[in-house]
Amino acid sequence: MSLPGRNAPCPCGSGRKYKHCCMRTAVASRVEYSSQERQNAFAKLLRFAQREEFDERMRLGRSLFWGGRLDLTAAERRRTLEADKESTAAFLTWLVFDFSLEDYGGTIADDFLAARGDTLSSGERTYLDRMRASCLRLYEVIEVRPDEGLGLRDLWTDEVVEVRERLATRQLARWDLFATRVIQGPEGWLVLDGIPHLLPSSARESALGELRRHLARLKRELGTDDPNLLFKRVGMLFHHLWLDHVALRPMPKVVTAEGDPLTFARTFFDITDHERVAMALGSHSALERDDDDGYVWLERTPSFNRSLGRVSLAGKRLTLETTSEARAERGRRFLQELLGDAIRFRATVLEGVEQALERAPKRPEKAVTGVPPELEREVVTQLYTEHYRSWLDQPIPALGDRTPRKAATLKTVRPKLVDLLKELENGMEREERSGRPIVDLTFLWEELGIGRP
Repeated sequence: MSLPGRNAPCPCGSGRKYKHCCMRTAVASRVEYSSQERQNAFAKLLRFAQREEFDERMRLGRSLFWGGRLDLTAAERRRTLEADKESTAAFLTWLVFDFSLEDYGGTIADDFLAARGDTLSSGERTYLDRMRASCLRLYEVIEVRPDEGLGLRDLWTDEVVEVRERLATRQLARWDLFATRVIQGPEGWLVLDGIPHLLPSSARESALGELRRHLARLKRELGTDDPNLLFKRVGMLFHHLWLDHVALRPMPKVVTAEGDPLTFARTFFDITDHERVAMALGSHSALERDDDDGYVWLERTPSFNRSLGRVSLAGKRLTLETTSEARAERGRRFLQELLGDAIRFRATVLEGVEQALERAPKRPEKAVTGVPPELEREVVTQLYTEHYRSWLDQPIPALGDRTPRKAATLKTVRPKLVDLLKELENGMEREERSGRPIVDLTFLWEELGIGRP
């Protein structure tokens, strides 16, 4: 059922590329359903799913699809997720094509085709049959051909599939990880259909581990190893993974050197005697003047100096900025003992990391530097190259504090190194999509003697 690649020699022997020769004729003769028939078929199926007889299935399906993830979610965030158009579309697609229980027999799509199949056009029936036979699978992007297609690796079977796609090639980058449906499209080529669940590349092993556990359990319960049947039964798992690793991913726990939760704290004092304050701050050994006419509050030890906060003066106000509630209280006592009645405590304001991120300004557009683009690209490429060449010989925590060169020689650590290289390349491609200069990291794979997967 496959056709030659667009840029492959035309099988007619003309010597021209297939896209410049017989492709249009071949495609026109193989079109099995139009985009309008696809839309019509799905719309008819969804209207059928609104029947009262499916209310209980809809309710139960929604509960399974969200997997209890929203129960402890803040009300506003919950409403946003439940109203999200892509989540809604993903739920409805899974509900009608995949969700089935013994009490209900087949899927809603099965019921629809049995009841209304004879009212559909040939193209509508073809599209629904192909979607009914499809299932969500986990893929890794191994190649992006802009405006043409994608090379995907099925992470369960390790099979490589080529899909025709245009829009997604502008959004996906090499080594992206996502769950999607791959079906035979209207022109015979494989295409993507439905709403994809995009996951961070760092979730690869966690996601595969979840799949292994669920599929092993289902194989025992159902007594089958039919991959399509098994993957249909775990379709909602991909939405759970997206919730866990993207939408509802908890903030990492960040603590200070003392082990206290990171919290941005500002403690305010009124100044009643400016001269005493200036003299005391300037002469104390724990305070060091900085470039902004403020003072860094230091904890001095024989081996290192640690910054505990910053003191600034503005008019009749003295402000102490610290990164934990405990440091704020310690700093308040320190300043009151040092300055006495020359200051008067007003308040301490605390702000969590999530609040700070919400009010942080968005990343600015690329600044206009006045530097010719060619020169900027050359300088940035050189800096990146020097950085990553030195990176090869630096201890990396993710590799157990081994250098990448050392990790490449160890069979047990090499998979982690490969994942790390993929993350670096993925980030670099996304930088390029944003119009920023990058460097081709192929040399890292070559230096380490590792073939790119």
